[in-house]
Amino acid sequence: MIEEYSTEVTNSHSKKSGKIELGDVTPHNIRQLKRLNQVVFPVSYNDKFYKDILVAGELAKLAYYNDIVVGAVCCRVDAFDNSRKLYIMTLGCLAPYRRLGIGTKMLEHILNYVKEDVNRNYIDKRRALIC
Repeated sequence: MIEEYSTEVTNSHSKKSGKIELGDVTPHNIRQLKRLNQVVFPVSYNDKFYKDILVAGELAKLAYYNDIVVGAVCCRVDAFDNSRKLYIMTLGCLAPYRRLGIGTKMLEHILNYVKEDVNRNYIDKRRALIC
């Protein structure tokens, strides 16, 4: 599933507009996620991380800006004392595409998804958000 947004950012030097889309992480594009994470984050993620992402559904999305993969969000829900909590494992965007609203769209998607979960207690953001 791909969700589409449009954005326009203006600063004193240029005006950028583009289409932001969020797409599923699949076996066909998992290598793009791996490469993106290598560039954006100062840590390496093991094969189990990526295997788990493939079954995360709506909690793992690639962000596209004008049809180019530029960011990703990967989360999981942990069961904790008869409740559930959201753990945002990674949320990042390539440096040239920051400040265009891409990170906001990824976070909004995740927040909208977990709002439907009546058992969630709170959101836990442990990793640095790089957007």
